[in-house]
Order: sequence, then C-alpha cells, then structure tokens
Amino acid sequence: MTTEHGQAVRADGLWRTYERGSETVHALADFSLAVDPGEMVGIVGRSGSGKTTFLNLAGCLDRPTKGKLWIGGNEITGLAEKDLVEFRRDHIGFVFQLFYLIPTLTAVENIRLPMFARRTDEERVHEMAHKVGLDGKLDLRPNSLSGGDRQRIAIARALINQPKVLLADEPTGRLESQARDEVLELFEGLREDGLAIIMATHDLEQADHCDRIIELKDGRMIRETRP
Repeated sequence: MTTEHGQAVRADGLWRTYERGSETVHALADFSLAVDPGEMVGIVGRSGSGKTTFLNLAGCLDRPTKGKLWIGGNEITGLAEKDLVEFRRDHIGFVFQLFYLIPTLTAVENIRLPMFARRTDEERVHEMAHKVGLDGKLDLRPNSLSGGDRQRIAIARALINQPKVLLADEPTGRLESQARDEVLELFEGLREDGLAIIMATHDLEQADHCDRIIELKDGRMIRETRP
C-alpha cells in the first residue's frame, strides 16, 4: 500500500508489546511520528525507554504489535518477510555504535558488501567513499584505521544502496570527541540530498545537532522539542 504523503517516515499509533511471564511489557506505546526528507530527528531517553525498539520497527527488523508504519510513502506494516528483507535492503540504511565491519576485508570491500545481490557500481562505491572522507584509505583494513574512519566506512556501507532513511543507534558512542563531531557534521551534510536521519542517543549534546528531539520514557513520547 502506498500513501500520498511526502514524509520519509510516518508512524501512527505504534505499539510493541512483549509478554514476560505474567507481566505485559510495553516497549513502545501509542507512538506516532512523521519525519520529512532531509530532516534529522533525535530520539533520546534512558536505557529501556524505547529508542532501539522504534529503530527496529522503522528498520523492518521487527514488527509492531499494533499501529501502522510507512517508509517513503510505502506502508510496510503488512509486508511478508521476504518483501520486508528486500524493502530494508533498498530503502533503509543502518549505522550502529559497534561498527560491524569484517576485519579481513578492506574499507572498499566493506562498503561494497550490500551490493552483493546486484551489479556492483564501482563508480558509486568510490563516490560514496569520497563523500564520507575516506580518500586514500580504501585499501586499508579496519584494524589499521581509527574509530572515526571505521564509522565512516559503516556510514558509506549504509548509504551505498541509496536509501531514503538512515537509522543511527548511538552512532558516536565509541568515538572520541573530535571523531564524534566529525561524524555529526557528516550527517548534517548528508541531509542535503534529502536523506532523512533518525538518531537514537542518550547524549543531549549530540541531539542538539538534530532538527527535533523526541524524548521517550517507558515506551511513550513525553516531550518533543527543537534545539
């Protein structure tokens, strides 16, 4: 199902509920959010507040118990598992606190990984590497690079299939302050191409780089602010 709205992400009344013995846990409760193309939204809250739960739903890694979710105008709530996998590959990029790079592969080989199911566009691979600032480092393996450069590889890999949405879960959590600032500056530049970015973080200083900040507590949105 495709809607006519122009939002990159739209969540309407999302719930994610788990049964823990006799207890019902609402990891996300009646959560609604709309994110426009080119917008960067920060999701903040303590551990267990629902940040990662929402990213997992928006990234087609999990399904909501109730509610609807659209990515780029496409309703994904009822997609079959096979279709979800393909949709996730083509429309969504992920960046995590841990880089999840393959240490035996070079930087360029790690970037190229998501293209395994299609014809590799080497020009695009090198264009993306240049965009994230990896010139001169493409033939190096992750263990010989700094944490900031490893995260640049992860960002280039996340963007290689030209997604509409980038989901970032504590993307600077393992970086020193200079590398952290460089990654956040990189995110801001990527938005110029219309990429929507949703970043989960516990660091309010990082969230200040976003257009809006959504604060969660016990799975519920309790506040929306603009830095």
